[in-house]
Amino acid sequence: MIFSRTSARLMAAVLLSVAVMGCTSMQVETDSADRFANKRYASFSWRTEIPTGVPASMESLYLLSTTVREVVAEELEKKGYRYQPSGGDFLVSYAFGARLEGGVEPEPNFGPSSSVINRSPDPAAMDNAYALSGPREVASLMLSFEDGGNLAPVWSARISQVVENQNQPDLDKVRRKLEPGVAKALRVLPNAVSR
Repeated sequence: MIFSRTSARLMAAVLLSVAVMGCTSMQVETDSADRFANKRYASFSWRTEIPTGVPASMESLYLLSTTVREVVAEELEKKGYRYQPSGGDFLVSYAFGARLEGGVEPEPNFGPSSSVINRSPDPAAMDNAYALSGPREVASLMLSFEDGGNLAPVWSARISQVVENQNQPDLDKVRRKLEPGVAKALRVLPNAVSR
């Protein structure tokens, strides 16, 4: 009986830890929605249009911008905001960013009380140890909403996620990860006012 209670508690703690670690991979930070809510907006426009006729070297950025716009527009429309090509009650702009999240380079500790076994280490294990302990790239999407009349900032959010595979970007995977982040960010905003 004692063993099963202890095992159940241990299992619950492990599951809780896994759930919390899974939730921390994406971070969403938002400003207060008070200023936005006081304006009683009903429609939105994009601050700038995506340039057309981009060179092939910029195509991935163009596709990423299109994906961001689609995801943000879908979430705003779910809240009742209408898209207008120009003249919306508020303007939406966004920017991409990247930074390194610190890591610690593993250093062997060969002190007087340690021992070294005379065998060659597993190269795959060594590669994983170095890869997982170093700095990781964190990609960010910054959203900014401005009043359509005077361009004053009324709300902003930052959505950040560790980049898992920067060498092979997959726009479908980006969309799947972006959708819950944008939904979480926009959750603090009120629904559109009916006019």
